[in-house]
Amino acid sequence: MEALDPASLALWIGALAAASAVAGFAAGLLGVGGGIITVPVMFQMFTCMGLPPSLAMQMAVGTSLMTIIPTGFMSARSHSKRGAVDWKLIRSWG
Repeated sequence: MEALDPASLALWIGALAAASAVAGFAAGLLGVGGGIITVPVMFQMFTCMGLPPSLAMQMAVGTSLMTIIPTGFMSARSHSKRGAVDWKLIRSWG
């Protein structure tokens, strides 16, 4: 896989930003996960960059799953600051 020129990189960043906005809107409106939009976009992006489809799908799903970790952590932290987390219940689940 070769490096992208600045124009192509700007195009991909724009496409990912647009896909993220649509994913956020769909998640808020319909209650679906953002991966329903972002995974197919990333798959297309990776295949256009020259990755084989089997690897492109793994990369797209893996990238989507990796966003869950910081998002979930920050969400739990924000809810905890507001007193909306029952830590006793969480410990009992552990």
